[in-house]
Amino acid sequence: MVDEAILNRLTLRRTWESSPHPYLFFNSDHFTFTFLGFFIDKTTGNLIDLQTSRVLEQAIMAPNLYDALDRNRVPLQENFDNLQRDQKILKLCNVMGIGVPHDPDSTYELTTDNVKKILAIYMRFRSDIPVVIMGETGCGKTRLVKFMCALQCPPGVNVNNMILMKVHGGTIKEDIKRSITKAEEQARQNARIMAEYKTKIYTVLFFDEANTTEAIGLIKEVMCDKSICGEPLKFYENLKVVAACNPYRKYVEKVLTLENSGFVVFLFI
Repeated sequence: MVDEAILNRLTLRRTWESSPHPYLFFNSDHFTFTFLGFFIDKTTGNLIDLQTSRVLEQAIMAPNLYDALDRNRVPLQENFDNLQRDQKILKLCNVMGIGVPHDPDSTYELTTDNVKKILAIYMRFRSDIPVVIMGETGCGKTRLVKFMCALQCPPGVNVNNMILMKVHGGTIKEDIKRSITKAEEQARQNARIMAEYKTKIYTVLFFDEANTTEAIGLIKEVMCDKSICGEPLKFYENLKVVAACNPYRKYVEKVLTLENSGFVVFLFI
């Protein structure tokens, strides 16, 4: 049984969907900026969330600063979802420092929400902060990370910079150790290939459904403590680890039995 006090603390945490995410990125050229998820009201100078139209900060920008930025064509009123796809790709590449903008998967929908999550993960990579993403099975966690990895690879270059490990109840510590060894070797190989193009990319080891194994403690140790079973682990500099997990669900005692089906369906609260 999970302690009710722990559950109560978890319910107080803000979810991604209910929280504003205004971003101001300093682009890799060290000269330009990228605004995402908000706009500035010209008359009041208020910072307004683009999704909810809620005022996040009042009078954050003086009129003279607004006018100066507007004269320099800074998009203070821009709605990312209304941009053409090539413009969205360009903005992503500007923030991530990708010299040759390209679209690795034209079927992937670049909504404001998806782009925010891609850049949130990427910025954590740059800051060496552990990344854990949570969502229901099939909501697009793996594909989002796959798109981010593919975007870093120059077009026409055969590089595999995402190692996917599908974790399940039978996954043991030795399986995780083998995946780390494979990922480190792949990261070194990618670095040798990309050295010819004078660019760097992140190689990502992705633990899918990490919370389904009893060895989750080892995944935590690798990500947070940079060690395996107490032994220090020196990651290759461009190797990053992402763990994806499914949200906790509490079941009610009542279950619905389907006649002639041979199985039961649990009802979520």
